[in-house]
Amino acid sequence: MKRFLPILSFLSLLSIGCFAQEKINPTKLIDFENYLTTEIDSGKIAGIEVLIHHKEKTVWHKALGYNNLIDNRPLEKNSIYFIQSMTKPIMSVAIMQLVEQGLLSLNDKVADFIPAVSTLRVIKDVNAGIDGATVPVKSPMTIKQLLTHTAGLSHGLEEHLFDQQLFKLMYNDLFDPAIYNKLEEPVEKLLQVPLIGQPGEQWYYSAAPDLLALILQKITQQPINDYLEEHIFSPLGMQDTGYNVSQENLERIMQLHFNQEDGTLVTSHVQAKSSGNTVYGGAYGLFSSTEDYLKFCQMILNKGAYDGGQILAPETVVEMTKNHVGALIGPTRGFGLGFGVLHDTENDPSPANNGQIYWGGFFKTHFFIDPKADLIALIMTQKIPNTNEYIIALNRAVYGALEK
Repeated sequence: MKRFLPILSFLSLLSIGCFAQEKINPTKLIDFENYLTTEIDSGKIAGIEVLIHHKEKTVWHKALGYNNLIDNRPLEKNSIYFIQSMTKPIMSVAIMQLVEQGLLSLNDKVADFIPAVSTLRVIKDVNAGIDGATVPVKSPMTIKQLLTHTAGLSHGLEEHLFDQQLFKLMYNDLFDPAIYNKLEEPVEKLLQVPLIGQPGEQWYYSAAPDLLALILQKITQQPINDYLEEHIFSPLGMQDTGYNVSQENLERIMQLHFNQEDGTLVTSHVQAKSSGNTVYGGAYGLFSSTEDYLKFCQMILNKGAYDGGQILAPETVVEMTKNHVGALIGPTRGFGLGFGVLHDTENDPSPANNGQIYWGGFFKTHFFIDPKADLIALIMTQKIPNTNEYIIALNRAVYGALEK
């Protein structure tokens, strides 16, 4: 659990070109299903769920394999998953609701809401660790930088000494997780260390949405979980999404798995805590199901509209799904206000269209939305470490199944 691969360059492995897209041919997904079944049979994963939604219809929805390898209970459609960083786009939507209401500006200084940010300095050498020499911050950190992961914060998920030490400080380890009672506690630890870089000068995947969650709480004077329920989950009918899972739904949770040193796949003896949670994070923390998260994706695809309601204004969604980081990530892929953005397919061997947005979670959950193709796809399993092979296969399969 030392490294996160943030799904930014995986499509360099793809080679299928774009073409006219009108319908999904399910027979062209047979090889994809066989591939996933083989992965299950060979002990690579316990089970996996895939949902493909095209032109306002779910055209392919499969649950394969097992919920867990203790009793080999089959994985059911619409199981519940700990979606980790797929929490981030949801928190971004909540923040943009405040921006729409004039309660917050993208250019507002973060220190105006979280004063501890004003004392941060910038590490000179990440290989020197969190106690290394620092330099002053050149400019104040802003709300927009939190949304775009350009604020200079980290997640503690890379291999160099700084991130290794930060991870241990904030999270301990997967098999010895840190226990917190409220979100302020891990954020306080995050702000005990220097920034990884100058605000606005680099893209670095981070726990910035946790600061956004605290800002949401401060402005609305409402608990984070209550705000999300009232303003996002309830209007979208997302009954399975939240920081805690109801007693009657516990059996629906897919269990986390990993490969032991000998390669044997086992159900983890440590699972995400599913009840009694009081840390309502913006960077991670939510449970959800494929059909629930589909509703969130549909709202984004429909430019903020869902089932007669309006979660965000169309122009807000357009702004969120643009690339706001230039070439900080690379020439073809960027980042919007909460989403990864593919913006140059001409120079990227992706089968997708320009404007595809996407993100994923550490336990191998992922979604993408392609507005040009009127297409949404989700893939959900629960396994560490986080790698990209199923996301690559999903993109190849979905775009390969599109035909005139």
